[in-house]
Amino acid sequence: MIVVGGGPVGSSVASLVAGFMRTLVLEEHAEIGAPVQCAGLVSPRVVAMTGTDDTVLNRISGGVVHFPNGVSIELNGKEPKAVVVDRRAFDFKCYEKALDSGAEFILGAKYCSFSKNADSVSIESRVEKNTRILHAKLLVGADGYKSCVGRDAGIGKPRDSVRGIQVDIDRRLDDQNRVHVYLGLKLAPGFFAWVIPCGHFTRVGLCVSTGHDAPSRYLPPFLEKVGLADAERLNSISGIIPIGPPSSTYADRVMVVGDAAAQAKPLSGGGLYTGMVASQCAARTAIEAYEANDFSIRMLSKYQERWKSEIGKELDKGYRIRKVFLRLNDNKINDIGRMIDRQDVLDILSQGDIDYPSMLAPSILRCLPSLLKFSPQILGSLLGR
Repeated sequence: MIVVGGGPVGSSVASLVAGFMRTLVLEEHAEIGAPVQCAGLVSPRVVAMTGTDDTVLNRISGGVVHFPNGVSIELNGKEPKAVVVDRRAFDFKCYEKALDSGAEFILGAKYCSFSKNADSVSIESRVEKNTRILHAKLLVGADGYKSCVGRDAGIGKPRDSVRGIQVDIDRRLDDQNRVHVYLGLKLAPGFFAWVIPCGHFTRVGLCVSTGHDAPSRYLPPFLEKVGLADAERLNSISGIIPIGPPSSTYADRVMVVGDAAAQAKPLSGGGLYTGMVASQCAARTAIEAYEANDFSIRMLSKYQERWKSEIGKELDKGYRIRKVFLRLNDNKINDIGRMIDRQDVLDILSQGDIDYPSMLAPSILRCLPSLLKFSPQILGSLLGR
């Protein structure tokens, strides 16, 4: 099996499969974990799944949501709801785990294309100026939102995407226990902005939906707003988060996983948990296909059945809620802020799970049926209406 992409999701697939068949990972960058492409805010279960406790920079138990009119709502959990990980170290740990399991890696190997043969796939890759043709029974694309593997396999594009930018600031926040989220069309149209305490430094970023200016235009005024415009920037990253998986995430002898399959959570953009779950589904399917010597579309369809069973409902519900959010102007966002600022609703929100945020929707809508006015059909569907 050949995996294209040596990030955490690709490494996870390789780690799980390497004990059953020879597994080779092609990673286009010369160094694992660089460049960093994520806010690094994950649930504690992601750290448990990957055995990466020593990459944790900070533990988060609450949050503050800032509305366009300046009103803030505090959410305080009784235990850590999220952790901030050092993404470079996290990626490297996942890579080491795959190596220990017997997977092989070629760093600096750019995927070029693949073709199908009677009983295998031929993958063309390039390291510097040297081109190689590699052969495998199965090809897994874990090559990010612009998945070339998915493109060449005829797998569709994501339904939506957001563009983001993030900087690490050389400033330690006094409050290390809470993440700050900022809403508003002037700050981050179609998504949100964030301030994350990471111990000795602070991570600040935002995403915007398609159809708006580049996120780099919104960053300077946001840094000014949160009082960090003059602080030293340690590094900066930008990227695209795909939202809404295509209708199929597999083809004959091919599966795509993680951002390549647009499996990020629509409400937060986080993709590590969903990607790890999908990697387990892909690995299980790959092993079964190997044991049956059957890499057909029929066999690989089990992969999609499995990940949809695990995370499909959450991705679908999150996508529907996001559609409602995209229809809101700042006045309506402020209205929602006023409506939810009551203790029973705040108690529900404080109990939320960042990996399954849509699970709160039915309870909140039962407390506040007036929220249905923002989209009766979509929000009503979350109640089974």
